Amino acid sequence: MHRVKVRRLGSNIVVIENGKGYVAKPEGWNKKGLVNSLKRAFTLKYEVYNEKEKLVSEVEFDSIKNYILIKRDDGNVAIDIPLFYLNAQKYYLKEKLSGFQVWPIWDTNEIEIIIEAKKSLMEYSIECNCTDDNFQFILKELILGLMIRWMSYLY
Repeated sequence: MHRVKVRRLGSNIVVIENGKGYVAKPEGWNKKGLVNSLKRAFTLKYEVYNEKEKLVSEVEFDSIKNYILIKRDDGNVAIDIPLFYLNAQKYYLKEKLSGFQVWPIWDTNEIEIIIEAKKSLMEYSIECNCTDDNFQFILKELILGLMIRWMSYLY
């Protein structure tokens, strides 16, 4: 089982995946000035750094087309919401006020929930459990993208 917790702290977002920490910083975090500060406050693009301050990936949410774009060294992944494909498998994401669930779409009528997450308005966080190894390589970026999406609705 894979666990991810995403929590907003100021303008940064802290991501903990299976006990390993990452920090997501808004695009342009190292630029100074009033205009850049305003851009950072409302940005939907974040850069993910590991504990050695090395850039791991970039996550962007497009609010018009309603998709999450994950840019990594090994390739880009675009996740349309609510239906998306990952490694030739189709998935459905059902979002609720208190969290969301993801399950694969099979030809049968059975539903097997593989990702279950809870949102916390008090902590401004998302906590997620995943049982599918298919998501292992992008799980932290997916949950971060959903956090950015949630933040865009709260602005």
